[in-house]
Amino acid sequence: MPKSAYERSKGVETVSWREFPLGKGIALAILDESAAAARQLKGQRLLDVLDEAAGLPPCKLTVADRPQRHRTRGGRLELKTYGYYRIAWESAPQRGTIRIYNLTAIRQQVLAPKVFLETLLHEWVHHYDFTGLQLDRSPHTSGFFARIRDLAETLGVGFVTPPKRDVAPSAMLADDVEIARPDALRPGGAPPPQWIRDQVLALFGHRPK
Repeated sequence: MPKSAYERSKGVETVSWREFPLGKGIALAILDESAAAARQLKGQRLLDVLDEAAGLPPCKLTVADRPQRHRTRGGRLELKTYGYYRIAWESAPQRGTIRIYNLTAIRQQVLAPKVFLETLLHEWVHHYDFTGLQLDRSPHTSGFFARIRDLAETLGVGFVTPPKRDVAPSAMLADDVEIARPDALRPGGAPPPQWIRDQVLALFGHRPK
């Protein structure tokens, strides 16, 4: 029986390279930047090096000069998103994009350099999972975080990653990944099924197109 995406993700702790990624200088240079435009420029250079060295399709980076998406409850921060990875699953070759927010959620301060770089490496490992390991999901397993550490150490910036930790089953689902499929309810996608059309008709008096 084929292994699940979870089992495969957990079982791989290193990134495989076609050639050694010569990105240490770029990674260290990223730590010197704080402006969104400069981080995007150097971050994209690092992604290009990693993609080429691993034999992956290109991954595009956007650094948004805006606060992190977040949710509060009772005036306190409950959830925040550092960034996310999006894969165009049906495209050929598959296209990956990374978006990172350059400002913190509440105080709207510039994201700390080490946090920014670790987020960039984190999201690139999602790209590696989909386009390198050919997983249909990229869960946050112990193997996933081991691949981030391996990547950081390969680039000589292992100090930006947190220490090894156990991952609770409830934390496995990656909430920073979006998969774009042609049947999604979006412009250009397939029309919604009949049962959704009937519900919309009952609620609003018209059918979705």
